[in-house]
Amino acid sequence: MITEIVTMKTIEDISREEFLAIVDGLEKNFHSKQDGFVDTELLEDKKNGQWLMIQHWDSAEQLKSASQKMFLDENAASFIQALDRTTVKMQILPQIKIWG
Repeated sequence: MITEIVTMKTIEDISREEFLAIVDGLEKNFHSKQDGFVDTELLEDKKNGQWLMIQHWDSAEQLKSASQKMFLDENAASFIQALDRTTVKMQILPQIKIWG
């Protein structure tokens, strides 16, 4: 399993409620339909005005394919437009072990 961790901030004129609705649409209409998608978790760092998205994928290849499609898919456009692109940082790491 592959874990993608993305930190980001939104552009100034997007409210918290608007961003949550945008991410909800992204997950329902884009990510959940991609091969190898497992799940997404969204966290909010209110102190720093930052969002953290954690996604799990079956393989790095499936994550890469979905990432390439995302910039071409109309269901992801509002998410991409809502981001302050200068703040987006991504990490892609293999899952070693899980407890719970």
